Amino acid sequence: MSPKLKGTPYSPEGSRVPTDQLPFAIRYEAARAVIFKELGNFARANDCLRLKRLYERRAMEECSDPWPT
Repeated sequence: MSPKLKGTPYSPEGSRVPTDQLPFAIRYEAARAVIFKELGNFARANDCLRLKRLYERRAMEECSDPWPT
C-alpha cells in the first residue's frame, strides 16, 4: 500500500486515507475482502468490508465526485 495511505498509528481508523485517495482505498479493501474470503479468513474479510463501507460513507460526505471513471 502506498505510504500516503498509511497515515500515523495515532489516527482514528478510517481517517488515515486522504480524501483524494478514497476511491482507490475502496477498491483496495473490496479486493482484499474477496481474497480473504477465498482463503477462508472470514474475520479479516469482514474487517475489510467494514473499512470499505466506512470509506464509502466518507466519500459520499467529502468528495464532489466519489466515483471517477
